Amino acid sequence: MKNRRTGSAFSPGVPTIRKQVQRMHLLMVGVALLFGSVSLLAMRMSQPQRGETAPDAIWLVLLLLSAMLLVVALLAWFLSRRLHAELESWQQKLSSENASLAHKALHDPLTGLPNRAAFEHQLASLWQEPWCRERMVVLFIDGDRFKQINDRYGHAAGDWVLKETGRRLRARLRRDDLVARMGGDEFAVLLATVERPDQVARVAQDIITAMAQPIVLQDGTRVVQSLSIGAAQGKDHSSVQALMAQADAAMYHVKASGGGWYLSPSCCMTGVVLPQVVASRQA
Repeated sequence: MKNRRTGSAFSPGVPTIRKQVQRMHLLMVGVALLFGSVSLLAMRMSQPQRGETAPDAIWLVLLLLSAMLLVVALLAWFLSRRLHAELESWQQKLSSENASLAHKALHDPLTGLPNRAAFEHQLASLWQEPWCRERMVVLFIDGDRFKQINDRYGHAAGDWVLKETGRRLRARLRRDDLVARMGGDEFAVLLATVERPDQVARVAQDIITAMAQPIVLQDGTRVVQSLSIGAAQGKDHSSVQALMAQADAAMYHVKASGGGWYLSPSCCMTGVVLPQVVASRQA
């Protein structure tokens, strides 16, 4: 976070420095041209008549100084252009690094999905709007067979299953919905706008149907990862913490029952286990 603040503090300073340097160059060129013009005019006006002595050499000196000042200004302009290019390159690199750090701070490195911090931040932001709070639904999702897959086929296979699970979850959601990996084999989904309870059921069915298809590991082995899903509606809770706790409790209730799909008491349909879930659990 310090790097992000540092980047934002430096970024506005670069254009300011550029403008100040440009003004300095214009001032130097202007002074040089002014001195040169005055010197030439003075030398022309003070040309000696016949029998008079030559004018003082001061105007010639001023003319030479003006020429030198002009050369210095042009040289400084050239060097500042290079400095500006380096500053812009440095600024772009810093912005890219800050963006990368911000992305890493809010995303799971294995699946590429948002992490718990990002999920809770988005949920808290939407919670501030009563209209959103009334229509949001949170799903907590946990794998039923992940430990067995991990123990039997190894951690690489387990990672592959997690990545594929995340990909299938994301593919079954709308663009405005959010899916995040909360840790381990636990995922969470934020359905931002739910108008009817059957929308939640449809999402859960889509997820269960997608996960019923075997996952093909890198060595060609086919495994099935079934899921336990708990849901909670925002309108029935007084805080984000209570909403998440209800969805989490519903998910563990399903998991303790052997896995399947469950709508928590906060939703209109209570304790429903779909036939598709039973079929996938018995597969």
